[in-house]
Amino acid sequence: MKICTIFTGGTIGSILDESGYIGPKEGTPYRLLDLYQKQCKMDVEFETLEPYRILSENLSSKHIEILIKTVQKVLTEKTIDGIIITHGTDTLQYGAALLGYVFGHVDIPIVVVSSNYVLDDKRANGLTNFQYAVEFIKGKHGKGVFVSYCNKDAFPTIHRATRLQPLIPYSDYVASVQDSWYGRYENGHYISNPEYHIKEGQASFNCSVKDLQLNDCSKEITFIHPYVGMNYPKLTNDTKAVLHGSYHSGTVCVEGPLKDFMSEAKSKNIPVFLTGLLAGEHAYETVREYEALGIKVLHTASEVAQYCKLWLALSNHMDVEKIMNMSVAEDWI
Repeated sequence: MKICTIFTGGTIGSILDESGYIGPKEGTPYRLLDLYQKQCKMDVEFETLEPYRILSENLSSKHIEILIKTVQKVLTEKTIDGIIITHGTDTLQYGAALLGYVFGHVDIPIVVVSSNYVLDDKRANGLTNFQYAVEFIKGKHGKGVFVSYCNKDAFPTIHRATRLQPLIPYSDYVASVQDSWYGRYENGHYISNPEYHIKEGQASFNCSVKDLQLNDCSKEITFIHPYVGMNYPKLTNDTKAVLHGSYHSGTVCVEGPLKDFMSEAKSKNIPVFLTGLLAGEHAYETVREYEALGIKVLHTASEVAQYCKLWLALSNHMDVEKIMNMSVAEDWI
């Protein structure tokens, strides 16, 4: 078996140095392979690449474009059974979702792995995550892009890359939206999730990797999360779309500044999308009110994935409303 491992940094490729701070260092990523070969003793041939080395909180459009082109080159030029990409946990959901939208159509598994602590820390799950990424590739249990991650006191779990929820503050717990994990390993045996469902749609984002762009979206997307006493930002002429989060029941405050904000958005022809409303459940009356204001409610999916989809659509001059209402790479449930 031949697997290409692409190192990008993150905690899984870092050490705790003498100063007491964690950071990625040259050669550190290869410790992961050394640990794997010593402890797992699997007959696997690894090819390695390291297109960049960063802590994932510093992830940018530039890095993602480099990573996408690196993966495409591997798929085009090499005969392999799978790809494993190491990534930091802070922005794991973003990197995984973007890869999922671009490479959801591939015929081999691409698995993203990370670690909650540096590998020399006894609490680290990085080696376990890597081990079961290899097992998943070996077992040929799926095609497209996935994430292998083992929470504390839990089973090693395989997630669809476009379904990861944002991490809870002060926690390294990784979960799929609506707990829709793809598969997991119990006592070393792979088990598919019988409750895993998808909606039919395109296998990937359906854009040419060669021509793909990922612009700096800081001016084009306004990403809003609700809070009590909400104060909405001013929309500039650079703003192309708004992604509005909601409280856990899919609600936002409809009294106060929302009406003025929506009036401004309409006057500038800026679409406002809302994520977080669970399809198939009875909605609160506030939902009816914000829909009447022109807010476009998205299907049940990870808000990080929806942000990444919007980012890709705007960067590549696509029909934003059409893309945001289209099932891509198994992101809807």
